[in-house]
Amino acid sequence: MKATLYLDPMAEPVAVLDEVKIVEFGSDNHPEDQRVRIYYDTSNLNATKTMVELHRDRKMTVKLEDGRSAPALITHASLDAKGRFVGVLRVLGPLA
Repeated sequence: MKATLYLDPMAEPVAVLDEVKIVEFGSDNHPEDQRVRIYYDTSNLNATKTMVELHRDRKMTVKLEDGRSAPALITHASLDAKGRFVGVLRVLGPLA
């Protein structure tokens, strides 16, 4: 599944994520509204001149290919051995 990231209040996406996996933690160690993580993989993280890595502390909106969206923060961002961007988004509410 694909996804896009938007910085509030920008209308165009700042990142296009080629492949995402949604994981929900079942333990009580995390607050109930923050148990969902989105693992992403993309060849080019930045879709505009805005460098997403510099806005880790700003709340963004992630919109999934299936129409769901939620506020999120970048928890981890890195490069893999093939030079692709990989990372984790912490979802801050329900995916609706």
